[in-house]
Order: sequence, then C-alpha cells, then structure tokens
Amino acid sequence: MSKKKVVVDFDLCHGHAVCMGEAPEIFKVDDDGTNTVLIAEVDGELLEKAELAERYCPNMAISLE
Repeated sequence: MSKKKVVVDFDLCHGHAVCMGEAPEIFKVDDDGTNTVLIAEVDGELLEKAELAERYCPNMAISLE
C-alpha cells in the first residue's frame, strides 16, 4: 500500500476539530481553531483514519493525494 499526502486547505478549515476526533495522531486543532498536520504522509491504519477525517470534515478542507 502506498503512502498518501495529507493536505488541508486552511482557507476552508474553520477549526471544527472533526479531523482530530477521527485521527488525533494526524491532526491537532488548538483552542483558537488552528489546525496542524502532525503526520504529512500516511499509510495503513493511519490512512484509514485520514480517509475518515477527509470524509467527515464539514468544510471539505482535507484531501489525500
């Protein structure tokens, strides 16, 4: 299985932290709503979590390349 890059469109991200709920190993959202990608490339179990974060992001700000 190949790795995929985690990309966040920070213009679309409003800091809802749904991604952090799905994949806390990958995303960190501060109290002020600032999103940080902790792991830029994922595979295996982390890829599955990243896919859930992508799917459930309310602003569709996450993509996997």
